[in-house]
Amino acid sequence: MGSILKQNKLLLLITIVLSIISSIAYVYISIILKNVTDIALSGDLSAFKIVVIKSVLYLIILGLISYIYSICSKRLVCNIVQALRKKVFDGILRRNKEDFARVNTADYISAFTNDIKLIEEGWILPLLTLLQNAVIFIGALVVLFIISPIIALFLIGCFVLMLIVPAIFGKGLQDRQDRLSKQLSILTTKIKDVLSGYEVIKSYNIGRHIQTQFNDKNNEAVTARFRADKLMAASESLSEILAYLTLFSGFFIGAYLIIVGKISAGTLLALIQLSSSFVNPLMIIMQSLPHIQGVKPVLKRLDDFSNYEVTSFIGTHEPSFEKYIKAENISFSYNGDQKVLVDINLTIKRNKKYAIVGHSGCGKSTLIKLLTGCYSGFQGSITYDGTNICELDTEKLNKMIAVIHQNVYMFDDSIKENIYLYESFSQNELEHVLEVSGVNKFINLTPNGLESSVGENGSNISGGQRQRIAIARALIQNKPFLILDEGTAAIDMQNAYDIENRLLKLKDLTLLTITHNMNNDILRMYDEIIYMENGKIVETGRLDELLSHDSSFQRFFYLVKEETVAL
Repeated sequence: MGSILKQNKLLLLITIVLSIISSIAYVYISIILKNVTDIALSGDLSAFKIVVIKSVLYLIILGLISYIYSICSKRLVCNIVQALRKKVFDGILRRNKEDFARVNTADYISAFTNDIKLIEEGWILPLLTLLQNAVIFIGALVVLFIISPIIALFLIGCFVLMLIVPAIFGKGLQDRQDRLSKQLSILTTKIKDVLSGYEVIKSYNIGRHIQTQFNDKNNEAVTARFRADKLMAASESLSEILAYLTLFSGFFIGAYLIIVGKISAGTLLALIQLSSSFVNPLMIIMQSLPHIQGVKPVLKRLDDFSNYEVTSFIGTHEPSFEKYIKAENISFSYNGDQKVLVDINLTIKRNKKYAIVGHSGCGKSTLIKLLTGCYSGFQGSITYDGTNICELDTEKLNKMIAVIHQNVYMFDDSIKENIYLYESFSQNELEHVLEVSGVNKFINLTPNGLESSVGENGSNISGGQRQRIAIARALIQNKPFLILDEGTAAIDMQNAYDIENRLLKLKDLTLLTITHNMNNDILRMYDEIIYMENGKIVETGRLDELLSHDSSFQRFFYLVKEETVAL
């Protein structure tokens, strides 16, 4: 938060200065009221006219200063919230894929919405309020000492008594605000889950069950908020009672001083105004402090998001893939117990074509994630042209490798922008990838061609069309290494065959495909087929070589063939 305040130091300084000026000016109203009262009691009409004119001009200037302060403070709040969102967003984008996946995306959404709102309402606004009222409090105290040291000393004693409020409620509010933040995150997760699975909910008629789950999470969030609000209400009520007790006590002392002839009626009026200027800010300060203390866990949560530092791959070497990528003795597990990959040895040579096949769950996708630097914590070594992946700047691997998954994400934008990804390419480059990917086969059927909107996550187009766009997106980047993780599974067999055939004929492309398509003609075009079982590479070789003898791959190959015919 300190860095954000430094970014807005000029606006912060102006806001603080205006806050001090307007606060002192507010305190001076008590002196004006004293003078007006004393002049009125003296019967001096000419002096009364002058003081009225001065008072009106003073109030106009005070109103103008207050307006400028209000504008500056609101601009400051907007800037802080904007910068805080940006800082959290930048921190999330810095995460590598492994660390990003550890947190539910709904938690990220909750941080941007619920947590930042809690910070705005429980930290930024109370802090500005506290600053302004602290100046009023100090100014009133100084003037009180000038007018009546006795009342000033009494009010200081009351101030010490009021300090018990944040001491009593501070820790409890921290715990309850932390609980509220977590419950709001859980509720956001449930809402995201329901909206993402809407079709399943409708198809299986489980709306009533989902409604019950939502109601439970909603009730828990409301209960957490009410528990925090109850404690805040107790804090505010105690502060208010002590404040009014202080105010009345000061008034009674002032009345007594008039009776014994120590002060004038104008001075009493000034004392009443000053006591109010002392007590009301004090009450607001006592109410603001628990708010500020209460959001500390939320601030820490946002700091954890925004101040993320990579701890797994922290190499700085530029990745190179001129010759090969080699995996040696690779073993890996997600939870530290059951191994997903066991003793993997594999070499990917530049511009060669590889197909990885095997039953679902045998570790094919995990192997790809390790090769592309998505996960650390594996045993063995992965090297790019002889340099260990741990020594590489893995963020730059994305400049060399394009991965197309079975479930393709589409931005809510045009087909063209989903291919370009907001970069610029030549018309020739575009036409080439449209042909290779097969996008040109359906683009003329869309309402506005390449400018047609794909909708939210591609809702306006079919799954096969999404995969073709994803292939075009990968190819136009002209990256040397393309990975298809069931990247044509949603495309009909003939078009999938045509696309894969074109990709296999690209001489300057290294292709690694995870596939369940046992098409003889296509598989014969691969330089090497890698067959996996239970996290191990069991066999490798060209298709005809692997089919020439009884083997695990041969049995798998014909089993998939039979299943395909049956479908």
